[in-house]
Amino acid sequence: MKKIVSTTTLIILFFSSLTIYADTKPKDVYGWDNLRWGMTGQEVQNILGKEVKERKIRHDEKDKMYSGLELRGIKMGETTLRASIWMAADTDKLTRIVFIPQGQPDQYEWAETFISLEHYLVEKYGYPDIEETSNDPGTSADRKWIFPSTEIELSYLNIGESELLLLVFSQVDNSTHQ
Repeated sequence: MKKIVSTTTLIILFFSSLTIYADTKPKDVYGWDNLRWGMTGQEVQNILGKEVKERKIRHDEKDKMYSGLELRGIKMGETTLRASIWMAADTDKLTRIVFIPQGQPDQYEWAETFISLEHYLVEKYGYPDIEETSNDPGTSADRKWIFPSTEIELSYLNIGESELLLLVFSQVDNSTHQ
């Protein structure tokens, strides 16, 4: 009888933990914060107000995007980031937001920032769908959350004395997933 009660308790705890996980992971993400995929640059500026700054336009020929808007001082948990707002070159619509930490890191500071951001993202979006970590030849870690409309990718790379940390929200091209 004790074995049945113990087994039943374990099964209930297992399914309860799945329910908690399901409750924390949204069914879909349609952009970031109040920004939604497909917005025009003017709509982005209207939502962000005076916080968004225009800057020299940069082009990404490979992904056919450009960025001319930047937002600084974004708080995600304990981390302060800046974001580049990327628009599709053919439609002039919001398609990607790239976040990087503000300032220059002290030794391994961005590794700690990666961990902090990962915890923040797990609280908001649930556990990542893909987790990769490597220590050869440098140190790298990638986490990816995949939703029908959005992919969120958190990446860290340390090679020698150089650190790189990126958080990217990208619109999913549903035409390639059908």
